[in-house]
Amino acid sequence: MRKILRVLLRKLFLINLRASKRLSRNNLISFLLTDLNRISKKKRNLKVLFVGAGGDLEEFIRKYFHFNLITIDVDIKRNPDFVMSISNLEFKDNEFDLVFMLEVLEHVDQPFNASSEIFRVLKPEGILLLSTPFTFGIHDAPYDFWRFTKYGLMKLFDRFDELIIQERSGFLLTISTLLARLIICKNPFHKMIGCFFSLIFYTLIPLINILDNCLPKLITTGYYLKAKK
Repeated sequence: MRKILRVLLRKLFLINLRASKRLSRNNLISFLLTDLNRISKKKRNLKVLFVGAGGDLEEFIRKYFHFNLITIDVDIKRNPDFVMSISNLEFKDNEFDLVFMLEVLEHVDQPFNASSEIFRVLKPEGILLLSTPFTFGIHDAPYDFWRFTKYGLMKLFDRFDELIIQERSGFLLTISTLLARLIICKNPFHKMIGCFFSLIFYTLIPLINILDNCLPKLITTGYYLKAKK
């Protein structure tokens, strides 16, 4: 009976954990779909660099878009095509049509070098699609280094000709996400609170989005950036 209970609790925890992650990445998928549908219609046989291998965002890209995808990561356990740092790329100039850097920038120890390298390997009129958290708890410690404001991102990628930055959420969803992310705490009581809030807020996302759109975006869970060389 105890084993069955443990299995059920483990499954419930995983469901809540996925809900909290989806909550924190609200609007990211819709932003990506909008841009990628436009890009894929305009260009064929794109050569694409994906920074940070093995996650669900890579899986999403591979599932819905048939790109010539090359993955890099500093961690060989994530099975990248190349074990390589974004701050020191071993690719030639003007090699890629598109670069993805999703939920990675905060983990890069030399972000200005990374920005220069991305610019270098992109072809003229090549595109960078990037996302990064802002109001968000520490994760993957001790390799969580930065939180960039909208204006910090403008400075970081000011070499690009075109730059669009969008908030991924507003005040209400940001607060909801912070409460839901208590699920990753080691304290059992905090974890239980996180489980409760993650399911409640995840089911209320449509309503929260409507209310968020009526309020000024004073804080946000993170930013989505589109840059064109």
